[in-house]
Amino acid sequence: MWGLLFGSGVGSGFAARLLRKSLESRAQGPLAPLQRHPVVALTFDDLPASGGLSPDETRVGILTRLAQELKANHLKGTYGFVTGNDLPGDPDSQQALRVWVRVGMNIGNHTFSHPSLTTSTPAAFEHEIALNEPLLSRYAGKRDWHWFRYPYLEEGETPQKRSAVRDWLHAHGYRVAEVTLTFEDDDWSDPYDRCRAKHNEAEIEWLKQSYLENATEFIRLGREEEQIAFGHEIPSVLVLHATAMTTLMLPSLLDQLREQGFRFTSLARAERNPAYALDPGVGIADGGPLTNEFLNARHLRYPPFQPEPVQRLNSVCQ
Repeated sequence: MWGLLFGSGVGSGFAARLLRKSLESRAQGPLAPLQRHPVVALTFDDLPASGGLSPDETRVGILTRLAQELKANHLKGTYGFVTGNDLPGDPDSQQALRVWVRVGMNIGNHTFSHPSLTTSTPAAFEHEIALNEPLLSRYAGKRDWHWFRYPYLEEGETPQKRSAVRDWLHAHGYRVAEVTLTFEDDDWSDPYDRCRAKHNEAEIEWLKQSYLENATEFIRLGREEEQIAFGHEIPSVLVLHATAMTTLMLPSLLDQLREQGFRFTSLARAERNPAYALDPGVGIADGGPLTNEFLNARHLRYPPFQPEPVQRLNSVCQ
């Protein structure tokens, strides 16, 4: 399975047959109804210091509340992907990461300083991954930290670069933590901090409402993209960020996911699905979820969707 995942092309065997079948079985016609009980694994990027920090907040406070909420919802073992350059010389970030692990969550590698692979050489990017490893080993202890999440979900803008980095990851015992669902939750972070600073409760209520509406819209979109890319829905992986806003909204988001029929699973179980062993075999400069890579690589149409309210997010509480 991992040979297919880290290969330079789609591969052979069951995974390749799955892709051929999915490509042959759809002609971009009407999509099937969404599953009644989809499956999703939650993951968090940019630990321990995602987004801005209000004067009355600490990283310890944010990650403590976030981890406790996950634990209360029986989601121990959730992966947070660590960017290590926030740790040296920052006791708040150090303690926050200790709390995350102590409560029962896991950590993985997100490079040391969050570079773009599109603007990096494979050697420089691999150095960034390796630079993060001593910190991961120190904080994770005996837990498995050999999961890797690409910054910006950029996996290489050429097949050669993509293959080179994946070969390095494979040789060093990593599995790639792919993503199929995202709703850009971190775009609500700065607006929320601004509105909190101004004590603008009316706009905070709009931020809460629009956050959940955007989650509903883009999670539906991601699930439909799975149908187009793979012929059916697969166990999904949702990327979130450890911001104050997402920490505030996590209880409501989990309730909303349950109302939509979602069941929760671990990252490892979700990515046992053969679809995660597939490789689009092309370079994509802008990156994106695994489903987007396949849609772009095969020149498939995206389902219609309502864009996020970017203009209002940029202007609210300014």
